[in-house]
Amino acid sequence: MALRGLAISLAFAFLLSGAAKKTTGTARGENEDLILNVTIFTDPAAVKEALGDDLGGHYIVAQVKVEPKYTKEIVIDRDDFLLRTDKDGDRSKPMAPSQVAGNGGLILTRTQGPGGDGAERSRGWSLGGIGMGGGGGGMGSGADPNNVKATMETSDKKENPLKKMLDANVLPEKKIEEPTTGFLFFPMENQKLKDLELQYGSRENKIRMRFK
Repeated sequence: MALRGLAISLAFAFLLSGAAKKTTGTARGENEDLILNVTIFTDPAAVKEALGDDLGGHYIVAQVKVEPKYTKEIVIDRDDFLLRTDKDGDRSKPMAPSQVAGNGGLILTRTQGPGGDGAERSRGWSLGGIGMGGGGGGMGSGADPNNVKATMETSDKKENPLKKMLDANVLPEKKIEEPTTGFLFFPMENQKLKDLELQYGSRENKIRMRFK
């Protein structure tokens, strides 16, 4: 009886592990000019394993290998890529490293009255689009939007380590004749692998890829 119970428990555990959410997938596509091999990372843990940083948990990352056909020269343009989801119809172009890890930011200041100086400051959307509000003075804390002013804050500090790492790993924009590999950073989160489609190229020569 005890052995039977153990067998049932093990079978149940196996089913649970098989139903675990898959967060990494691969796809392959081609057109007349090139072949694409893509690995996509959909959650922060998978992104961190691939890049060494989870990008705040706000990005889906794709590692793309671009292989020209017949040693033909082609031009890589990151804007030719688009990630869309069946979940809600959202779609996104990849962001540049400077957008993901820029040194500037939007500062929200709550004023004490019309024209008054702010007593509380809260960092809102960064230039990379990461994080909305932070701290007690943010828009999300019930502040009157008429008493909030926004100013841009820039930093003269040296290039931050995150941007340096992203610059070193991003899919380069250039002419190529040989296979080239790099990463794309899409500002999208909380998506299932089965819902994602990566598109590349113009309508006449478009590649559409689903992941497995």
